[in-house]
Amino acid sequence: MNNGYFKYYKSSVLVSLLVILGISLFLAKDYWGLSFSIVSVITGLLFVIDKWLWKTRLFSWMFWIEDFSGRYEGYLEYEYRDDKCVVKKGKLKHVKIIHQTGSKITVFSFTQKPDGTPSSVSESLGLHVDKTNGDKHFELIYSYLNHGSTEQNFSPHYGTEIIKVIGTHKKKISGRYFTERLPYLTKGIFKDMKWISKNEEHEF
Repeated sequence: MNNGYFKYYKSSVLVSLLVILGISLFLAKDYWGLSFSIVSVITGLLFVIDKWLWKTRLFSWMFWIEDFSGRYEGYLEYEYRDDKCVVKKGKLKHVKIIHQTGSKITVFSFTQKPDGTPSSVSESLGLHVDKTNGDKHFELIYSYLNHGSTEQNFSPHYGTEIIKVIGTHKKKISGRYFTERLPYLTKGIFKDMKWISKNEEHEF
């Protein structure tokens, strides 16, 4: 139960729920002579929980993760070595938008140049979640793909981010990243990343 569609569910809760639902539906079907598919009803209920109900107070206890969804804003401090091996550093405004359901978390990231225009967008791949600091915080580890931008002369590249989500209401994000972007490999850290709103709309 730790992988796939149910990886964020509490295993014991999920098994108990499926057993109780199965038995209840079977008894109801037999008692009232109803005609329906038990598997279809359970599948439909799980779909509704996954898409909409998972973050409500009534159903959130079924999951061991918290609701990370929303828009976070802060800064990215980057570093790379140029073709003369000189270290170049800088700081840009950074935005992360986390889309989340009961079974999937996707992180979209982009930076904003001084003139306010957004950079090319990164989308998380293969995300893994762990609890840290005595189960008080959550660490998200994922690779991402950035398709680059011909207009900005950014080449497509893969990278890895390790971020920690702190707090329960006004969440904060800290962490670091590194990339394989050519011609210069880059790395950096995220600073002062704060949850702004539940709005998952974006500029791209």
